[in-house]
Amino acid sequence: MLRRWQHLGLAVLISFGTAIAQEGKETQWRISGFVDGYFAYNTAHPVTTVMNAPNYTFKLENTLHNFTFRNRRPRLQLAEIVLERPMTEKRFGFRLDLNAGTTAEWVHQAEPAGRSWAYVQQAFVSVPLGKGYLDFGKFVTHHGAEVIESKDNWNYSRSLLFAWAIPYYHTGVRYWLPMGKTDKLCLHLYQGWNVVEDNNGSKSVALMWQRSTEGYALTLNYTGGAELPNSSRLRHLLDIVFTKPLNAKDALMLNADWARDNAASATWYGLAVYWRRQLNANHALTLRAEIFRDADGFATGAVQTAKEITLTYEMPALWQRSALLRLEVRHDFSDAAVFDGGTKRRQTLFIVGLLQPF
Repeated sequence: MLRRWQHLGLAVLISFGTAIAQEGKETQWRISGFVDGYFAYNTAHPVTTVMNAPNYTFKLENTLHNFTFRNRRPRLQLAEIVLERPMTEKRFGFRLDLNAGTTAEWVHQAEPAGRSWAYVQQAFVSVPLGKGYLDFGKFVTHHGAEVIESKDNWNYSRSLLFAWAIPYYHTGVRYWLPMGKTDKLCLHLYQGWNVVEDNNGSKSVALMWQRSTEGYALTLNYTGGAELPNSSRLRHLLDIVFTKPLNAKDALMLNADWARDNAASATWYGLAVYWRRQLNANHALTLRAEIFRDADGFATGAVQTAKEITLTYEMPALWQRSALLRLEVRHDFSDAAVFDGGTKRRQTLFIVGLLQPF
């Protein structure tokens, strides 16, 4: 019965979104989207590993990577359509993100409510309330320096921290409260990590504080709640993101994460450092270096300290000025033999990412 209601809800959301898109400017609704594909060449020539998740089966070759899994095969990573009506002081807002592709499947690989939710990355309503506003529905996580859509990141491939330290999405309510001209507070109550239907009897709470000035931006995040099935023992996550422009062309970003799951007696933590240079209006260069410690093998499946360094060159596609082309070289290494089916301690990848907005 629950799955029938989920399928019905998905159909209603899609129908509603289509109708809104047709209304266009009269109701101030916006529609946008993109298609994201890549080609990766791994010099380690890894074997293919088959992973059977609760909702999907995946073929993996590029170990520790998120979404850029396959080697020497052009792949569609993600296609997305966004329908949105911005909130005003007197009117509610709405956002619906419809997704398809390997990325959407990976994010929802273990969703207890079933695989239908892989097509709905976000679906929430925003309502003015007091001095702030309330969101309720399904939305992407507030943690981390990177997001699911590669077009909104500085690099093409995702960091180790994004892949292994933090959640992807939440379902519940959150309240945003502006505090002066530079600060903002957000309180969250939701089902947990990466679930629409909760896998236990407990809820998760979170607190986010943001400060944004001309000189820097700082975000402090905490989430706590029971996350493992049929458990009441808490998981804690602390997340810090700091961004600072150095001059007219250069910017620095730091991301640090620490997590502890008491039910699994597991701890993981890491640090990522980014440097980005805007070469001109359409070309940019980004260097990322990071270290991730999976002290108990809970996050990645192996006790290890993993590191990676990535250099990304960003430019418009020569044949289509609206398309974004990213050329990337990335080197991953670990103190455990986790690459190429558990036979190697390092790998180097050359990646071409192409993003076409519409």
